[in-house]
Amino acid sequence: MLLNDLFLVDKWQGGHNKLTACLRVQVAHPIFNGHFPGRPVVPGACLVQLVEEMSVTAAGRQVRLIRAGPIKFIAMIDPFRDGVIEMTVTAKELDAGEWQVTADATNAGATCFRFKGVFRGE
Repeated sequence: MLLNDLFLVDKWQGGHNKLTACLRVQVAHPIFNGHFPGRPVVPGACLVQLVEEMSVTAAGRQVRLIRAGPIKFIAMIDPFRDGVIEMTVTAKELDAGEWQVTADATNAGATCFRFKGVFRGE
């Protein structure tokens, strides 16, 4: 779990199958010891994991990623310079308990990450 660990939630705003969160990156998190020493960057895999964790809330049930694409890492997130991310996750239920999820994240006012994928409810 990265929520309330690597990312602290400052504010949630939810609606029907949509969730927007203002998140603060924990600059003292040990992940930055290896990614990358002297030039820390939020790992892309952590952003994808964050989408999954937020999708649980947006979908209202446990989900797991079954298909992803496209995923766009547009700009690096330096936790020391701009350690606040705003992420919006939208989930649309498909057939057979699957959820189509889109996510957009901004950092310092610019889009830094986009995601589109399908999750299955567990």
